[in-house]
Amino acid sequence: MKVLLLAFALLATLANAAKVDYTGHKVIRVVPQTEEQFRFLLKLQEQAYDFWSSPTSLGSPVDIRVSPQRYQYLASTLNKVGLTHKIRFFDIGKLIEEEERNIILRRALHSGRVFDFENYHTYTEIEAFVNELAATNALVSSSVIGTTYEGRGIIMATISTGSSATKPVMYFECAMHAREWVAPATCLYVMNEMATKYGTDAEITAMLDYADWLITPVSNPDGYEYTWTTDRLWRKNRVPNGGLCYGTDPNRNFDAGFGGPGASSNACSDTYHGPFAFSTQEASAMRDVILANSGRVVAAVSIHSYSQLWMSPYGYQSVLPADYAEMYRVMTISVNALTATYGTPFQYGNIADTIYPASGGSVDWTYDTANVVYSYALELRDTGLYGFELPPRLILPTATETFNGLKAMAQEIAAKLP
Repeated sequence: MKVLLLAFALLATLANAAKVDYTGHKVIRVVPQTEEQFRFLLKLQEQAYDFWSSPTSLGSPVDIRVSPQRYQYLASTLNKVGLTHKIRFFDIGKLIEEEERNIILRRALHSGRVFDFENYHTYTEIEAFVNELAATNALVSSSVIGTTYEGRGIIMATISTGSSATKPVMYFECAMHAREWVAPATCLYVMNEMATKYGTDAEITAMLDYADWLITPVSNPDGYEYTWTTDRLWRKNRVPNGGLCYGTDPNRNFDAGFGGPGASSNACSDTYHGPFAFSTQEASAMRDVILANSGRVVAAVSIHSYSQLWMSPYGYQSVLPADYAEMYRVMTISVNALTATYGTPFQYGNIADTIYPASGGSVDWTYDTANVVYSYALELRDTGLYGFELPPRLILPTATETFNGLKAMAQEIAAKLP
């Protein structure tokens, strides 16, 4: 009874919060079959529509969220270029409400217990967990690598058996895009596994003996907090751009083909690249960590959702990098290990061809500037069944299979770069 009362109280509090109402919002799917249709969707993406998956190639599905007020207009506009659509989600608002209920019920059931890795958590809860882990586990230290526009510290955990000037570093950046909640949930699981199973798990012990693991569980704290308090589907940071537009996409803000394909100069766009490279605290914080460990960083992995992809440079151009054969070899091994866990299929390859052109991304910068060959971007579950609303019950399977892929990657790097 106490659990139910607590859950009802939390639900009442949540209902009274001033949040963006997505009642009646749909997600529609179109599939471009001609170059004209493909180019039309690329231009449409520059307007005030929320693309849940972007145009990548002919024959590949594109998902677009649309409000009930704009639905008929969008459908008519698409029809003019011969694009018919299917409705993937009839009411995003109901999905968000269901997600909130699941989170709250699980919180009530686990009230007073240890940190629940099978639920989503606020940034305050994540900070507290990282700091507690650092206080109770000798392998872990926490640090603040940057301060956001709204004054939040970007917290990072370092998991190490003892650093040296030459010990390799593996850096994991999570949740650069605010609404991708399964990314920080996965990174917290990885962090805990690495910290608590050293000495008892042979694979983890070998990985930590070889390299320090640096993990930023939420790289965009302002945006992430905003998804909890105001707008569940917010993507960017929260820097004001003048007028009514807020936010820069930190993963279009790196100095790697800055301002090129797949990034927008429209300050209202979800892919707005900002006024100049590294104008955001989020991108600058990651840059500074990588440069502070210059020469030691052997892997830099940016973790996102959704689409089930494992990708390498480049995003800002279609030309393959000089080290692509080695990147691809390790991707193959990593994806095979991930898929072997539960059978979850992943596509893999360079960013521009596997998902879409995207300039100003972190993995292109870590490869081009920091010379990190094993620079990867991951898009975790799923492929659109739930999209950004992945239920809490799927956190643990997602985190487990992802960690298996990352372990396989780390083992190959250690074997290649002893």
